[in-house]
Amino acid sequence: MTESATNPLASPVDTLARGAWGWVLIRGILAIIFGVIALISPAVALEAIAIVFGAYALVDGVIATVHSIRVRHEFSRWGWVLVQGILSALAGLAALVLPGLVGALGALIVLWTIVIWNVTQGAATIRSAAGAQTARPKGWAVAGGVLSILFGILLAILILVTPGATLLGLVWVTGIYAISFGVMLVVAAVQARVARRRT
Repeated sequence: MTESATNPLASPVDTLARGAWGWVLIRGILAIIFGVIALISPAVALEAIAIVFGAYALVDGVIATVHSIRVRHEFSRWGWVLVQGILSALAGLAALVLPGLVGALGALIVLWTIVIWNVTQGAATIRSAAGAQTARPKGWAVAGGVLSILFGILLAILILVTPGATLLGLVWVTGIYAISFGVMLVVAAVQARVARRRT
């Protein structure tokens, strides 16, 4: 019986990390390295960022795939980690084969996707607020929808007026995210290692 089955409070990350804590640690360190590179060299062409991302995603995908296979008996949702690993490896290969295209177009596609998502999400939120029974939730929903639309419009203007600065901001946000995600993985790996030594 697995830890998650005997302890309903066990975190899925803890359960996953215990299977092969070393792999989780490596993934965390790689994410932190990628994040630092993205933050300290943002002026470098997006092609270089695409190459760094491609290498990271490819290695991360291979490690996640190996990790999923190693924990398949202890972790009931190992298939999701396998899918994540395969998709990460494929994205890494695409970025390495076509770094310029993936870097420039990929970043712009991501930004325009955020714009479209915010505007449609905001409109849907406002529309669904019409069905709210009380004024307070309706007011908050409408306010959230309006803010979402305004953010989407502001981002669209920034992309059109200052695409370089907007892409630079995206690189910085990606770097910060990668560092945060990496730290979380490192902490999970260390905690799993300590817990494993105690048992």
